[in-house]
Amino acid sequence: MDFQKVFSQGISSILDSPNGLLALHYQESNGAEIDRIAGARWLKSRIEGVTSDRIVVTGGAQCALYAISSMLFQRGDLIIAGEMTYPGLKAVATQQGLIVEPIAMDEDGIIPDEIARICRGKSPKALYVIPTIDNPTTASIPIQRRREIVALARKHHFTIIEDDPYSPLSERRLISFAELASDITWHIATLSKCVTAALRVAYSVAPNASMALRLATVLRATNIMAPPLMSALATHWINTGTIKEITKDIISENISRQALAATIFQGCNYAAVSEAPHLWLSLPKYWNARDFAECADRIGVSIVPSSAFATAARYIEAVRISLGVSPDRTALKDGLIQISNLMMQPSLQTRAIV
Repeated sequence: MDFQKVFSQGISSILDSPNGLLALHYQESNGAEIDRIAGARWLKSRIEGVTSDRIVVTGGAQCALYAISSMLFQRGDLIIAGEMTYPGLKAVATQQGLIVEPIAMDEDGIIPDEIARICRGKSPKALYVIPTIDNPTTASIPIQRRREIVALARKHHFTIIEDDPYSPLSERRLISFAELASDITWHIATLSKCVTAALRVAYSVAPNASMALRLATVLRATNIMAPPLMSALATHWINTGTIKEITKDIISENISRQALAATIFQGCNYAAVSEAPHLWLSLPKYWNARDFAECADRIGVSIVPSSAFATAARYIEAVRISLGVSPDRTALKDGLIQISNLMMQPSLQTRAIV
């Protein structure tokens, strides 16, 4: 698919339509009704029964996360999250004075027994989780474990913030927290991973219509509204089926890039999902992640060390490698080979920050 052409045609179709000029004007902070209806249509495959009055259109997932946190929490409140978690949550917590308590993880994601252990001594206000193809670990929480987490949330009275950028890429249909426990879950669904990061649109699903309007009020005080033209483009692509086609192409490319990475990192310890745009590479004992990332940066390869994701004082030495950043597979192959070669050079570790 020629994405540049599709993008251009989509914008032209909107502006040439009878109501095209509406996409260039101010809109309600919860999003235009037509955009919320389209968002509900797109989300119904993963949240059965979702309605447009529970949806707020936001200018990306990070915007939604910040606004939801600002609305729900006060300075000093405790949030629980995986011992490795999205750096955007850490940024929000720092800005808003929230405390993030780490939850131990295994190959299936956060461990319910560890949540129970934390709750025996503390009272978290919320759980933040990326349940499917976690960032950075790539873990997907099994259905039974999701049910156990919901039971703990109800028992200990904490909210679930479900950040779900990767479900559209997954071949497995795993029931969402928003479907298991709609009354206590805030669901954030961005288009950045399954369409393009340039489309700064996300759909936030509130527990009910009243809470959605409260979120819109918070957004009105920060960024007023999601970009109207980008929201209209997302709606156009949802209604025409273009988003499905773009997502199919992205999945296909991710699978090819993951296969390439598998050949280069054969024998290495890493976690990956075939449809995912990233992988999680554990480092040999003689490397620490920060030094490794610095050395990689010096040779022109950008990776993210585990320290950027860590919520605990002690963490594993690993790096997140984004496979989608490279413009083509040739450039990706060159970069991955450089990472592989660097990993095999323990002598460089001692000179990493000299």
